[in-house]
Amino acid sequence: MVTAKIEEIDRLLGLEIGADDYICKPYSPREVVARVKTILRRCKPQRDLQALDAQSPLIVDEGRFQASWRDKLLDLTPAEFRLLKTLSQEPGKVFSREQLLNHLYDDYRVVTDRTIDSHIKNLRRKLEALDAEQSFIRAVYGVGYRWEADACRLA
Repeated sequence: MVTAKIEEIDRLLGLEIGADDYICKPYSPREVVARVKTILRRCKPQRDLQALDAQSPLIVDEGRFQASWRDKLLDLTPAEFRLLKTLSQEPGKVFSREQLLNHLYDDYRVVTDRTIDSHIKNLRRKLEALDAEQSFIRAVYGVGYRWEADACRLA
């Protein structure tokens, strides 16, 4: 809810009648975007990660900012790590370059969508060095990229 009413009673009433959030004017557009993203993350359905535990060869440890494939540690840049995490959490889903850029750079820096191509190339090279027989990332012509291997396990 975006409103000019700033009194506490108005905020409480707005939240009680069902608003997920309450923003008073004046507000920053960046703040609105951040709040919407937070709510969307909460609404995203959670997969059954325990079912993936036994079968997933890819482990993504967000706390340590590390990833491993079949117990072999990957040496990734922060951008490659975020890209790997985004793609591998939803195998088969096609992500556009713009979607991937939004996951990589939270600070809205200006980069071209071809930046993703460079990160994908480097990430593929590192993954294929560990397992040359596995297909990891597939380009979908004119659309974007999708993860071909099993979903990751978050540690």
